[in-house]
Amino acid sequence: MLKNKKGFTLIELLVALGLSTLVTSLVVTFFVVNIKTYKELNDEAELQFQAQYILNFMSDKIMESEGISLMRNSLDYYSMTSVRASGLKLPADKISFRFGDGESENYVFHIVNKNIRYGIGNKDLNPSVELGNYVKAMHISLLKNNSLINVKVFKITLLLEKGNQSFEAEQVVSFRNNNFADSEFCKFLTDCSAHCNYIKKINSHCNKINTLTNTELIYKISYGIF
Repeated sequence: MLKNKKGFTLIELLVALGLSTLVTSLVVTFFVVNIKTYKELNDEAELQFQAQYILNFMSDKIMESEGISLMRNSLDYYSMTSVRASGLKLPADKISFRFGDGESENYVFHIVNKNIRYGIGNKDLNPSVELGNYVKAMHISLLKNNSLINVKVFKITLLLEKGNQSFEAEQVVSFRNNNFADSEFCKFLTDCSAHCNYIKKINSHCNKINTLTNTELIYKISYGIF
């Protein structure tokens, strides 16, 4: 008696092979896309952290300083006395801030091979302490027409890159350790105080007006009592 032997035909094998290949490719694609997305998000987060840390550190040192003592891009040194237009982005790979009268009293920041380094010493010092990574470029922008030697408030822009990710961060900074800044701040407070007193005076007149009848108000205005 003959028994039926069950098995896979060639067509069934080809279909099964095709389905397994499709499933495998979908799984591999899923993992590749997710790994790529994770890497991009991780790189972006690292760039943001690096940029914020560098800018905060520089801002702290600038607030302790009196002014810019040196700025250069590659081997080209910027003139410290030439007036620069406001808003113009000046590329720089080295910048120094003086915090005293001595030649070695400078905070120096220098970008070398996308690493920004920091040191204290002569204004053209080549610092060795690594502050941050992935810094492709740094730009300095003045907020009004001024020279580098006299500027008191300016903006720092950092461009960071890692792999295919890039991130740009900027921060407005000012020198606090100088008489000019103090005098400007005092003038600002004085102007604010004058405006406040003027507003209080107007408010006082308004309160008086609210207590008058229309006839009394017309009489006082006609005779210039207010």
